[in-house]
Amino acid sequence: MKKQLKAALAIGAAGAILIGGSGTLATWTNNGTVSNSTITSGVLTLGPCANGSWYSQIYVNSPVNPNPQVYIPNISTYRLRPGFNYTYYCDSLVKVTGGRIKANVTVDKSKLTGGLTTSSLALRTYALDASGNVLYDSSAPVPNTGTVTQTLNNTNLTVQILFTIAPDDSASAGATLSTQNLTIDIQQLPLTAVP
Repeated sequence: MKKQLKAALAIGAAGAILIGGSGTLATWTNNGTVSNSTITSGVLTLGPCANGSWYSQIYVNSPVNPNPQVYIPNISTYRLRPGFNYTYYCDSLVKVTGGRIKANVTVDKSKLTGGLTTSSLALRTYALDASGNVLYDSSAPVPNTGTVTQTLNNTNLTVQILFTIAPDDSASAGATLSTQNLTIDIQQLPLTAVP
């Protein structure tokens, strides 16, 4: 009986060693804390184009016009006339946060409506940064001439609409121009891989 008991204990002990040593049933656990971390995405927005104002300027058939621009106090009662350039300005606040964000800005002149869109001379649209750098020029072969980056954060982009009614123009009489559908649009450019 003692021999059988000893044999049974020896077999049980050997089984326990095998089970414990095999690694299949033993489990080891531990944990650590993760440091508190918050991530934030970048921002790319444009505000409404505000403080709109119109100006007139005596037309000169030259790349450089020495004549001053004259403010038009009330464009709704003002009547355009031949021999003048007309320019509209408004400002849009841009918010750009994110070191890798680059974007193009567009002022699509095809959204302007009215007879002056076809009868006037050289209708064109621009977008400029606060330093006067041209970011968009509708008359250029490649209209996007500059990009919006974080350096322009919290500054105004200036939209310009320019057109001329030539001195000998007769087709523009009674014609209108509406800026109601014109928008300033901004679109992020694709990111480039960082090595």
